Amino acid sequence: MGLRREGLISAIKAAVAAYSGCTANHPPIARGIMTWLAAVARLREEFLRDGFVRDDTANFSTIVHHPKMLKIAVANTDENTGHPVADPTNRSKKGELGRRAALINQLSLPFGGLAAEPEDAKLPGFSTWYLCIYVHGDTVRAELSHPTKIENGYFSDWSERLVLIDSDDGWRRALTPSSDDGDGPEFSVVVTRK
Repeated sequence: MGLRREGLISAIKAAVAAYSGCTANHPPIARGIMTWLAAVARLREEFLRDGFVRDDTANFSTIVHHPKMLKIAVANTDENTGHPVADPTNRSKKGELGRRAALINQLSLPFGGLAAEPEDAKLPGFSTWYLCIYVHGDTVRAELSHPTKIENGYFSDWSERLVLIDSDDGWRRALTPSSDDGDGPEFSVVVTRK
C-alpha cells in the first residue's frame, strides 16, 4: 500500500493528544471530533510526501493515491478495535459515501458473490481503507482495516484488518522509540554547573 507504519502511529498519537486535550468543559462530542480532525491532519502531513494527495470530495476527508486507486480515511471505532476475534464498528453512523466505499471494496474482492445494484457494479472506484482508532481513558487500540459491508450506517464486515495497536501494552510499545530510529548516532551530553 505504500504506507509507513511510523506515519500511521504518528496519526494515532495526534488523535490521542487531541483526545487528552479535551476537558470536562468541552461538549461531549468534542473528543470524537477532535481525535478525528487531528488524525486526518496528521495522516496528510505524513503521507502527502509519499505520493498521496488530500481529498475532501463531498466532505469525505481522505488521503488518496491515484495510481494505486487507494483512499485512506479515519474512523473512531469501538472497543473491539484491535481485538483478534471481535470486529470493530464505527462510533458514528456513516452515510451514503461510506456505504459506497464499502460496496466498491466488496466489488474489488475476488469471487464476490455479490448482490450489487447494476449501476454500482459499473462504478470504477478507489479501494478505501480506514485507520480505525479507539481511545477511552488510557486505553488506545488501532488498526488499518478494509470494510466490505455497512448495515444501518455501521461497519459490519471486513476483508482485512491490520492491527497496529492491540492492547495497552501495544500502546506503550508504540510510544517507545525503536533502537534504530534513524536519527543518527547517539551522543552523551555533559551538564556541569558554572
